[in-house]
Amino acid sequence: MLAAATPAMSASAAALTCPGTGGWSSMKYDDATGNTTWYMKDGSVIVQDENGNVIQNTQTAAPSAAATGWTSDTNSDLTVQPGKTYQFKFTAANPSGINVWMGTPGVFNVTKAATEANAVYYKITAVGTPGAAAGVYVSYNGGSGTKLCVATVAGGSTSSGNTSSGGSTSSTPDTSGMTEKQKAAVEAGLTLGDWNHEYEQEVFDLVNEERVKLGLPKLVWDVNGTDLAQIRAKELSIKYSHTRPDGTHAGTENIGSGDAIPILVEDPSGVHWALWNGDPKSIVASWMGSEGHYKNMMDYEVDDAGNVIGATAMAVGCYVDKEGSIWWVQVFTGGKSVLENPTYRNPLL
Repeated sequence: MLAAATPAMSASAAALTCPGTGGWSSMKYDDATGNTTWYMKDGSVIVQDENGNVIQNTQTAAPSAAATGWTSDTNSDLTVQPGKTYQFKFTAANPSGINVWMGTPGVFNVTKAATEANAVYYKITAVGTPGAAAGVYVSYNGGSGTKLCVATVAGGSTSSGNTSSGGSTSSTPDTSGMTEKQKAAVEAGLTLGDWNHEYEQEVFDLVNEERVKLGLPKLVWDVNGTDLAQIRAKELSIKYSHTRPDGTHAGTENIGSGDAIPILVEDPSGVHWALWNGDPKSIVASWMGSEGHYKNMMDYEVDDAGNVIGATAMAVGCYVDKEGSIWWVQVFTGGKSVLENPTYRNPLL
């Protein structure tokens, strides 16, 4: 709400533009000093004198690696559609020492998505009301928190009298300037440059449905293999092979790639539009039609000693790269140890 000033602002003060980032919620003009105070959505305060010079600013600058010991692939403010996610990559010598949280509760949920040798991925999901904002804070190795940026839930507007801090943002994703593949992915509800854990769960469930049809026990979710599946899915966007980018062999897995662009196909049901490995049903159907992939998913035999020959557990990774291609992987594990505390749900959901 605009704090009215009496008398009215001078012409120079009225022409000032908020110098902060992330949007402001209210502002106040002090007639005695000529100063304008901006109260930002993230709780910080910025004060300008009558000439527009910033004389107070509690918003922090983007952190440097030298000062913090880590770097982020995102340092500027961002907007996330309601119910959607955005993912940060943090690079550090000790990625497990990175901790991320939001300055304002109830606006975004924060989850750790995956860990690599020198990096960790955190995902924020917009759960607050449209227009709500929160600062993203990061600490390293138990140190104090550093403000990284401000995240805003898309779709809201904040106005002060006749002045708006940014107007309204449509909840419909902006696909202008995107390629056909990128646009198809976004319109399918996918986030470019991010994993999709819902798709991973659906692939897992579809495979178990096929196993049940054959009278086979369900695979359990390989909790210990979850991080590997996330890493492998992204690695496939770099090198599509069972040989990993570091030259090592990936182990027992099924891999696939596709996109969300419908294509015209002909099968026993007739001619119709379908996705080419662009959703869980199509990728599972593709694997089911391939002898080697089918064997990895469906092989099951018990020897005389009671040992299971074939997989007993599986983890799934689904990564959507920034170009809109979708990369799939199933990582299989055998043995009885994974059956001790069985779960059938992706722990990243």
